[in-house]
Amino acid sequence: MKKKILVLQFRTDESLKHERECIIKMGDLKKSDLHFLNVLNLKTKLPKVKNLAKYKGIMLGGSGQINISSWIKREKTRIKRIWPLLKAIIQNDLPMLNICFGHQLIAYFLNGDVKDNPRQAETGTYKIHLNETAKNCPLFKNIPDSFYAVLGHKDSVTNLPKGAKLLAFSDRCGIESYRIKNNIYSVQFHPEIDKNEVKTRLNLYPSYAKGGNVEKILKEYKETPFAKKIIINFKHICDTVSN
Repeated sequence: MKKKILVLQFRTDESLKHERECIIKMGDLKKSDLHFLNVLNLKTKLPKVKNLAKYKGIMLGGSGQINISSWIKREKTRIKRIWPLLKAIIQNDLPMLNICFGHQLIAYFLNGDVKDNPRQAETGTYKIHLNETAKNCPLFKNIPDSFYAVLGHKDSVTNLPKGAKLLAFSDRCGIESYRIKNNIYSVQFHPEIDKNEVKTRLNLYPSYAKGGNVEKILKEYKETPFAKKIIINFKHICDTVSN
């Protein structure tokens, strides 16, 4: 049976479906390539650690509803259900891509610092800069040293977990991407969203639009043709490791 990529989501509103559609679209994937599970839904049966081998890779999605710096007990309790999975994924260096909230969650899990730092918060398209380490990473294959990506975050990773390697930064945020071991990658930006799809997110979360006119704000967004290659490259990583 063909192995799928497990996508763990952290949403309860309309963005749940939208995130799924965007990952499929930007990754040039089929629905059958992915197995989506919503961690915030207590009815969701999470896979057992021993069954992680059924998947060729794992993704942690974003969340416009939860901020680690201010999450409530109910949210934290539900999310902590995946702690055993995260521990096993990291111990076995399974291919993993963490996006936005997922990027912050892995840092938090590994005792890095995640804070609400307004000076690092980003909403819009920002230029991401790769460092020398990133240039040798398969996640950034065929991606230029600097490229635009869509961002929408209040919390930021302000201190990397022990052993993590910094890969990218922006002019506002010092930690835009990092790697753990060989196959675990995190990005603060949204490779699954482009200028066309971001309208849906801004309408769902008007606080990120700062109460402004969404159509007017969208005119300031730049095209992000290289960011979507992140998901495509991650799929290649999964295929390579699983073969």
